[in-house]
Amino acid sequence: MKKISRKDIAGMSTMEFLKAGAGPYRQLAGYLKPYKARFCLGIFFGALYGLMNGGMVLTIKFVAEQVFGSKNSAKEFDKLVDTLPEEAVAEGGGAIDATRAVFQEASQVDTGTALTGSLMLAAMLVPAIMLLRGFCGYMNSYCMLWVSLRVLSDIRTRLFGKLMGQSLDFYNKQKGGDLIQTVFNQTRMAQQALTTVASDIVKQPIAVVSAVVAIFIIDWKFAMAALVLFPICIIPVIVVGRNVRKTGGKEEEEAGMLMVVMQESFAGIRVVKSHAREEHEIEKFTTANNKMMKFIMRWRKAMELVGPLVETVASFGVAAALLYVAIRPDLGAAHFLALQAGLVLLYPPAKTLSRLHILMQKCLAATTKVFEMMEREPAIKDAADAVELDGVQGGIAFEKVSFAYGKRADAVTDVDFSIEQGKSYALVGQSGAGKSTLFSLLLRFYEPREGRVTVGGIDVRKIKQHSLRDHIGVVNQDIFLFHDSIYENIRYGRLNATQEEIEHAARLAHAHDFILEQDKGYDTKVGDKGCQLSGGQQQRLSIARAILRDAPILLLDEATSALDSEAEKHIQAALEELSKGKTTIAIAHRLSTILNADQIVVMDKGRVCEVGTHAKLMETSDIYRRLYMMQFGHEMDAGEMNPVASG
Repeated sequence: MKKISRKDIAGMSTMEFLKAGAGPYRQLAGYLKPYKARFCLGIFFGALYGLMNGGMVLTIKFVAEQVFGSKNSAKEFDKLVDTLPEEAVAEGGGAIDATRAVFQEASQVDTGTALTGSLMLAAMLVPAIMLLRGFCGYMNSYCMLWVSLRVLSDIRTRLFGKLMGQSLDFYNKQKGGDLIQTVFNQTRMAQQALTTVASDIVKQPIAVVSAVVAIFIIDWKFAMAALVLFPICIIPVIVVGRNVRKTGGKEEEEAGMLMVVMQESFAGIRVVKSHAREEHEIEKFTTANNKMMKFIMRWRKAMELVGPLVETVASFGVAAALLYVAIRPDLGAAHFLALQAGLVLLYPPAKTLSRLHILMQKCLAATTKVFEMMEREPAIKDAADAVELDGVQGGIAFEKVSFAYGKRADAVTDVDFSIEQGKSYALVGQSGAGKSTLFSLLLRFYEPREGRVTVGGIDVRKIKQHSLRDHIGVVNQDIFLFHDSIYENIRYGRLNATQEEIEHAARLAHAHDFILEQDKGYDTKVGDKGCQLSGGQQQRLSIARAILRDAPILLLDEATSALDSEAEKHIQAALEELSKGKTTIAIAHRLSTILNADQIVVMDKGRVCEVGTHAKLMETSDIYRRLYMMQFGHEMDAGEMNPVASG
């Protein structure tokens, strides 16, 4: 199916729009399959509701005839006699007078007597059919609401799953607020497009047709006079529709921008506060909000304008019908009342139908964005023959690996080295040397442009992503804690862990004591991104999470950067214990981490310069010696041991 952009929708003619909308609506219809029984039941009651329109018209005519028939019978008889030739009246004078007396006597029947028997039953038909009509309307609304909420849940869940399956390069380019807008608001518009439109597109036409048929049954000439201009009502819909397509799409864009402003302001509240930029953020929010309100007003004005235009055009038909009645004095009260009731019941569904086309246009813009996201394939996908890792038997190897972010220069070039199983390695180099990129390639967040990365001798592209990452524990420099309890944040490392295992991991990370000092212990909420805890406490929870994971490969990205010297010694001891028998790679700038590494990998400008022990590199590598003096010289000045001498 050809993809449709929102710009395309804005420039479409009505016929082009109807053709273009068929594809997304077919896709939406697929979400109805699990609920098709309830959906069909709702459509059935909607159709019955529409049929009640015509039934109401005929019922009103029947009841009115019962109520007004006896009172008008004498007058009707006199009108009939006036149409007869004088000779016929003269010859049948006696019979005519006797018949007239019967009608006059009937018209004199006492009102209390008239309200008994069949007349009372006839009058009760009106509330009966109204009750039945109301029941059908309620069941239609209930069934469609039940289905729509489940369809909305399914669409949101699937879309969120699709977004979670996207690769990191997708998130590098997307705005978080825009994604929230798509998942929350635009899925709701897609659901509305499916259930509301599907219900009205069945119920309202049947209501119109049934009312028209009833009017034709009663008096086809009156119907022709009243409905002669009815087809012209479609013209305002077409005229206004194009404007709605433009404003509806722009409203969705501005709503996305508003979400972006809010999300970034809340996420970066520390930066906002530290720079005293509250007023600036309020101004950005106000600007985005005003733009969205402007397009909402344009859309609502267009939406509301359709009703008066349709009614105005239709009123000319009503006027023509009234002129027809004026030249037909023979029409009885019951006849006229039923016809007028038919017109009253005809135009509400016609008005709803006139707006339905406009609602479809706005919904299509949102639906298109939702399916664009759903159909987007992740840059990193599992191969058809990808395998599950059953432990890691062997080391890690980077074989002639080159990689670039987008069209920029290579982040790493021709990287070629191996990491022995169960050994610890440290990656050192200036910022931008490519250290973190190697971590991302190992985790398969990205794929190398050239070469390959292997784990246990298997190309990571041949390993299922979830299986690969299940065998890797990570402690990042940029810590992220969820707005949840301490217990849940540690348990995130291994969801099936027991209370004892979680507490044991916290003890190894030297976090257990400070956790017990919190108001609610392990049940204490850490706040947004862990804001209720200090940087060192956050880091220790992150390390506890990695300890609990107990993966055979451990990646440490400045794992002790937020700790003071005393805490670092405890954590380093825990990490050493954790690293036993595991393959550990650390991005390190701290002296202690480098000294504990079996091998140090020196990187510069995306290339591996040398690999060796600290003592060897101090003798043979000018780059490492310079880095050491720049980054760790202050530690030597502070009185720490001289690693060269100790080596």
